[in-house]
Amino acid sequence: MYQEYKAQGMELVDAYGQAKDVVADLSGHLGNFFKAHEQLEKHVHEEELKVKKARDPELSVNQEAFNRIMAQKEMQRLETELRETLVYSAPRELGAIWTEFEAMRDRVKAERAEVQRQELLKQQAASWRRAKIRKQIQSQLTSIFAVLFVTGWFLWLMILLRTSVTYRGLYSSPSSFCVLC
Repeated sequence: MYQEYKAQGMELVDAYGQAKDVVADLSGHLGNFFKAHEQLEKHVHEEELKVKKARDPELSVNQEAFNRIMAQKEMQRLETELRETLVYSAPRELGAIWTEFEAMRDRVKAERAEVQRQELLKQQAASWRRAKIRKQIQSQLTSIFAVLFVTGWFLWLMILLRTSVTYRGLYSSPSSFCVLC
């Protein structure tokens, strides 16, 4: 009996090792798939942003729409293949891996969206602070310019008044060269 149990135990260990190898191989291939899928999504997103900023005059509206649709269809096709592989071809040890994957993906997307929202808020706050500082500096420079202008205008008026013929006729100055005396 001991020999039978030992043989069955060794078979289980071998099966577990093979399942572990299959899972490791599967996770390696899935990792590569997810990288490629994410790069495709980034590329589509970058193309959309690029088109929003500056439209290519060589590219027609219909061609641009068709390119976007084809990229989306390709992403959907890849995801469908992955889902079918995980649902129908995955080892039983993995259980409902696709359902768990979708739940975790939604959770990770929500976390990333929250991080992006926080970064956007930080950028907006920094932009608001810069605009506020710029407005304060502009206000201070305007005040300084106004004070300098009024002071210069007043001095110019005093010099004109002092050098006028009427003022010189009424009040004789000790020296004709001294303007402010």
